[in-house]
Amino acid sequence: MKNRSSLTFVFIGISILTFILGSWQLYRLNWKNDLMDNIRNSILNPTLFSDDLNYNNLVSVKLDDNYTILNKPVYLESKTFKGKPGYHLILPVKYKNSIYSVINFGWFLDKDVDQVQNIIQRYQSIDNPKVYIRDFNSDKSFFTPKNDLSNNIWYSVNKTDFSQFYQYAFLSKYYFVLLDDRVSKYTFNPLVFLRNNHLNYSITWFFLSLSSIVMLLIIRRKYE
Repeated sequence: MKNRSSLTFVFIGISILTFILGSWQLYRLNWKNDLMDNIRNSILNPTLFSDDLNYNNLVSVKLDDNYTILNKPVYLESKTFKGKPGYHLILPVKYKNSIYSVINFGWFLDKDVDQVQNIIQRYQSIDNPKVYIRDFNSDKSFFTPKNDLSNNIWYSVNKTDFSQFYQYAFLSKYYFVLLDDRVSKYTFNPLVFLRNNHLNYSITWFFLSLSSIVMLLIIRRKYE
C-alpha cells in the first residue's frame, strides 16, 4: 500500500510538472509568433530610424541621409554564403558628422578595396537604405575566438574592440545589418536567426504528462 501511494505521488507530480512545461511552451509559441510577425511587418514597412527611440533586436528600419559611411573597413573572418567561404564587411557609420555605429554589409568573397568603394557608392546613391538592428555590445559566444586587434583579424562585432581599434567612442547602443538588394545581393533576412520549435516542445511535454497518467492507471490496476 505504501509503495502504491509513493508511486501515485511520483506520477502525479511528473504529470503536473510536464503539463506546466507544455503550457509554458505554448506561451512561448505565441510570443515567438508575435515577434516574427512584427519583424516581417518591419521588413515590409520599415520606418525611419530615430536615435531617440528604443528598438527590439532584428527589427528593420531605414536610415536617412544623416547616416554616412566611413571607408575604414573591417572584415569578419570565416563567414560563408551558400557554402562559399568569405568575409562580412563592417564599416563605421557617422551620424551628423559624429562617429555613431557600424554597418555589417553582408558577405564578400575577398578583401577587395575596389569592391568596398563600389558598395559605399551604391549605398550613398540610394534613398533611405534598409537595415535591421542588432544590439551593439561587447558580448560574444563562448566558441567565438577573440578579435586580434594588433593583426586586424576579426571574428565578432564587439563594441569595446571597435572603440579601441578605431579610437572612436561609438555612441549608439545598436549596430546595423544591411537588408537592401539595391546595395548588395549578399544580405541575410533577420528571420533566419529565429527558430520556432515551441509547438513540438509543447507536444512532447503534453505527451509525457499524458503518459504519466496512463502509467499511473496501469500501476493502480496492477495493485487492485
